[in-house]
Amino acid sequence: MTGKTLTVCCLLFAVCCLFPACGKKGDPTLKSYEKPVAPSSLRAIHRESEITLTWAFPKGKEASIKGFYLLKSPGGDFLKIVFLEKHIRSYVDADFSAGSEYRYKAISQNLKGIFSNDSNVVVIKPRTPPAPPENLSFKAGADSLTLAWDGAGAGILYNVYKSEKPGEYSLSPLTKEPLAETFVKDRLNITKPIFYTVRSLMGGESRDEGAPSVEIKVDPAEFVPSPPANLQAVPTEQIVHLIWKEAPEEWVSGYRVYRETDEEGFKLMGETRTPSFADKEKASTKRNYRVSSLGPSKEGPAAEIKGVVYIDPK
Repeated sequence: MTGKTLTVCCLLFAVCCLFPACGKKGDPTLKSYEKPVAPSSLRAIHRESEITLTWAFPKGKEASIKGFYLLKSPGGDFLKIVFLEKHIRSYVDADFSAGSEYRYKAISQNLKGIFSNDSNVVVIKPRTPPAPPENLSFKAGADSLTLAWDGAGAGILYNVYKSEKPGEYSLSPLTKEPLAETFVKDRLNITKPIFYTVRSLMGGESRDEGAPSVEIKVDPAEFVPSPPANLQAVPTEQIVHLIWKEAPEEWVSGYRVYRETDEEGFKLMGETRTPSFADKEKASTKRNYRVSSLGPSKEGPAAEIKGVVYIDPK
C-alpha cells in the first residue's frame, strides 16, 4: 500500500468514527404505525337470499394495507365475520333471517397489524322479497326500445337490468330510481344483441329485491322494418320517378326497388339510401313496382303500386 492510499483510508476511518451511523439504515419511520385509511360508503343490498355489501377504498392506499375485516351485529356486539384481500370491494352474506335487523361495518388493517377507524354503519332489516315480474316483452320503435311486463302486485316497484352478456348483470339498474310503472324506454342499440331482465322490489335503501324475470334478448338482426308509406309513381316520357315517405325507424339503412311487367315477374332493379328511385326505362307498357325497407339484417314487407304507364298528354 502506498503512502497516498494509506492516507485516504485513514481519513475515511476518521469520518466513520465521527459519524457512527455511517453505512447503517436510519431509524424506522413511525408512519407505518399510523392508523390506515378507513373504508367508506359501506352499503347493503338485499336480493333474494343474499345481502350484498359493497364499500369504497382509495386505490392509491392499497399498498399500505393487508386487507379488510367485515363486522356484523345481529343485535349485540360486533363480531368479525370475514377477512378480505385488499383488492376486494364486496361480500355476500347469506346468513340472515327475513324480519331480523342486522348492522354491518368494515375496517382496514395495515401491514403492521394496525386497524383503521370504523367505516359507516349500515342497518338492514331484510323483508321477504316479492315474486318476479312475468311476460316481459319489448317493442322496437323508430329510435328507442320499450320494455313492458306484468305487475307483481300493489305497491311493488321494479328495477330493470341490462347487459351485453346473457345472465351477467351488475348491481346497478338501468334507471337511477326504481319504477312504479310496468314499462320503461331505453336507447336502441342496433350494433349488437342486448339482454334485459326485471326484478320486483319492496323499495328503500336495502331494495329487498326478488328473483329476476325471464331474460329477454333484443337482437337487431331480427328487426323487421315497416313497409314504406305513400308510395307514388310519376312517369314521364323517358323516366318513371318513384317517391315514398321515409321510414320512421332510424335503423333502416336503405330501400330495395322491384319491377314487374306483363312479360315477367318482380325483379330487383336496385337499392337506394334515399326515399326515391328513378326507373330510366321508358314506361311504354304497364308495370308494377314494389319497394321494401332494409333493416340491420332483414328486409321488411313491401309497399306496392300497380299499372304505371306513361300516357302522352297530347
